[in-house]
Amino acid sequence: MSPAGGLGWGLPAAIGAKLAAPDKLVVATLGDGAYVFANPTACHWTMQVQNLPVLAVVFNNQLYGAVRSATLGMYGKGTAAQDGARLLADLRPGTAFEKLVEANGGYGERVEKPADLPAALARAKDAVLREKRQALLNVVCEY
Repeated sequence: MSPAGGLGWGLPAAIGAKLAAPDKLVVATLGDGAYVFANPTACHWTMQVQNLPVLAVVFNNQLYGAVRSATLGMYGKGTAAQDGARLLADLRPGTAFEKLVEANGGYGERVEKPADLPAALARAKDAVLREKRQALLNVVCEY
C-alpha cells in the first residue's frame, strides 16, 4: 500500500491532538504536498476559531513526492520520468504558505537557509506558547 493514502491527515490530526491536550505544545511536521492535501485554509480557520494554537513546520521542496514516486514506479522509462519526474508533481514556483496562517491571525515565517531555522523555530514556538496563536514555518528545501 502506498503511503500517499495518508496524505493530508497530519495537520487535522495535530488539531485533534491539541484539542485533546490543550496545554501541550503540538507540532505538526509536513511536506508541502501533504500540507496542501490537508485543506490548510480550513485547518487554519479551525485553529483560529477554536483557539487551538498548533505549530506547523512545512518542508517545502516544491514537489508532490508521492506523485513523483508513483510516476517513476509505473512509467520509469517513459516521458513522465523526464525532467526528474516532475510532470504532474511540480509545485513550482511555490506558495507562500506562511501567508495562509497569517490570514487566520497566526504567525508565519519563510525559512530559506538552514542556519536560520533554530531562531525561526524559537520565534514560532514563542507565538504558540506565549501569544497563544498558531504558527507555521515554511521551510524551503532543495529536492
